[in-house]
Amino acid sequence: MNKRVHFFGSLFILSTLFGFLIGCQAGSKESITDNNKRDFAELITTDTQASTQESSEPPSSIQPVLVFLQGSVNIQRQGQAINATEGLTLEAGDIISTGIDGSAEIAYGSLGTLRLLPRTIVSLTVIISRALNQSDRDSADITLIGGTLAAKVKKLSSKDEFLVLTPNCAAGVRGTQFIVSYEEPLHKNGTITRTERTLVAVREGSVAVLPKGKLLTSLIDGRQSSPLAGAVVTTALALAPKAGPGQEVSIGGQETASGIAQDETLIHQAESVYGTLVGQAENLQARGTDFDTISDPIPILAASGSDTSKAFTELSRIMPALLQSEYSRQLLEVLDRMRDPGSDKAPLPASLPERYFSLKTKDESDKTTASKKLTYPGLVYSHSLSSAAFTGMISRSGNTLLIFDALGNLYALNPEGKQLWTHSALVAFTALDTTVALLESQALRLYDAVTKSERGLYPFDSWQALPQAKPVPIPNGIALATPRGVTILRQENAELLAEIPVLGGLISPLVLADSHLIAVSGQGKLVFIDIKNNRISEELELNFKDDVLTPRFKDGKVFIATKNGRLVAVDVTTHQTIWDVDLGQGIRVEPEVDGERIYLWVQNKSLVIVSIQNGTPFGKPIPDVESPPLLAKGRLYWGGSGPSLVVADSATGTILKRSPLPDKVSARPLLVDGILYLGTSTGKFIRLDIEKL
Repeated sequence: MNKRVHFFGSLFILSTLFGFLIGCQAGSKESITDNNKRDFAELITTDTQASTQESSEPPSSIQPVLVFLQGSVNIQRQGQAINATEGLTLEAGDIISTGIDGSAEIAYGSLGTLRLLPRTIVSLTVIISRALNQSDRDSADITLIGGTLAAKVKKLSSKDEFLVLTPNCAAGVRGTQFIVSYEEPLHKNGTITRTERTLVAVREGSVAVLPKGKLLTSLIDGRQSSPLAGAVVTTALALAPKAGPGQEVSIGGQETASGIAQDETLIHQAESVYGTLVGQAENLQARGTDFDTISDPIPILAASGSDTSKAFTELSRIMPALLQSEYSRQLLEVLDRMRDPGSDKAPLPASLPERYFSLKTKDESDKTTASKKLTYPGLVYSHSLSSAAFTGMISRSGNTLLIFDALGNLYALNPEGKQLWTHSALVAFTALDTTVALLESQALRLYDAVTKSERGLYPFDSWQALPQAKPVPIPNGIALATPRGVTILRQENAELLAEIPVLGGLISPLVLADSHLIAVSGQGKLVFIDIKNNRISEELELNFKDDVLTPRFKDGKVFIATKNGRLVAVDVTTHQTIWDVDLGQGIRVEPEVDGERIYLWVQNKSLVIVSIQNGTPFGKPIPDVESPPLLAKGRLYWGGSGPSLVVADSATGTILKRSPLPDKVSARPLLVDGILYLGTSTGKFIRLDIEKL
């Protein structure tokens, strides 16, 4: 009893400390569903069938045995070296290391098989066996001190555990095939130049991955003697970010000052979530809850939809499971040479081929790749078109692709990348069905999108009428926002149809909302223009004073953003303001909007997602957004550092893919029938097949 009280006291101090480090911010509005819990459900539920089988069959020992040796392998037991021989029974506390030419395989009975790759050190931290310890479970903790290990673990029963720990990570499995690799931090002149890094990659099953600091370490170490700590660890693993087949998760490995700070923030945020769980468990215990009798702690520690479950969802968003790199796929091939749990031989020869002994670390592999001619998944072509960065959004008229550079040059290409024509000295352009409306300094011109033959011309009568925003297509016409109001032209030949004066002129681009054009006037009002009757139907005083971006219209609401960070939602039917928020930093480009969310690329190059209902944020900003994002078919696409293309789920912001690119993306992409078109900061036009990323 004294031992448990001492543990709770220490745990309370740690949880209190980490609780004040950083507040737990709720993540996505999505709650933890049954699908989220499925991989770890057996950890927290009673398996009647398994219990019946266990009671009728004598338990087998999971005492680890050294079943295969290759090259140099060393074992330390209680500070003494012992001979590494096949058939040697290993004990808790043993440290096994392999040399540059060494490999070792360890069998945990029918529980799992472990393979150490060259230059690897592990400690067998915990070994609990039903057969040897009169326990109600089999449990194994392996601490990876350095290097790489591969594991095959059988489908575990309800109480069994298999954890792989590194200094900054805890990985829990329920029946899977995976690898874990750990690299120590790098230092130069006493300063960290790269943080420690853990990589977890999965071939079969699922692996839960948790950032590990002092609090989680204490919980894991204390869970054997404390049911409370066990319940907290169980809950954390059930809700943890996960890697599934063909995916990998990394913790750490940052090489810049901002990246190192992000690493520290991640650990603090995770530890704060664990501290909240500990506090909830201690409160429940003080009210009489006996965690010895709790088979499923999740409903009471992190109920579906609770702030705690949302906080774990946020961890999953900032620790995304990505597609495996070539380096991970190479490492996973070792699983083909390992015996299945309980088997006495491997499907292939257990000896590793020479390439495993010369297999570089991830850093070395990255450097080797950088020194070679890089290949880019999904790349169809990359054409240099301009000496300046491409800006705005890539557009399409029929099959003609249109892209605009920072010097005012427009390039027209066919889908195969052949240049059809160019036009210079433009203010803006709009792609129509088969034509392109080009806004010059003194005129609007209509050109055929393929041949560039002129279809119409509208000269501006004075500088006072000069529009600065792209034309907007409307039924049977084109609308221009001008310093005098709205000019409407015929779409076929640019013939003047109507002029609608607006007091103070218009200071924002137009947006079509059903039968109205909407824009902001020079008086700071939101103006509703009836295009059927060519007149102003309503003005809403919003006191806009900043530069206004192109408004967005969705489901009866219009959303107006300013470059200084103000965002306003207005009901188009009632002409009433729904909400009005200030983001606290500038907005770079026009937002993207779907039925639930607004996506904003802000000044610090992060992506802010807010609710369409009330303007409140969904989770934390997503960093490393180097270009305007595209929203298409439930996915977000943007350029990231590297350079790279980033693909994310629009509902949660979870990064799904990150693929290398030959250049940095600078324009908003265009997606057409599974083909993504990109414009870069050095004037390249890129076509990608997203199915091959």
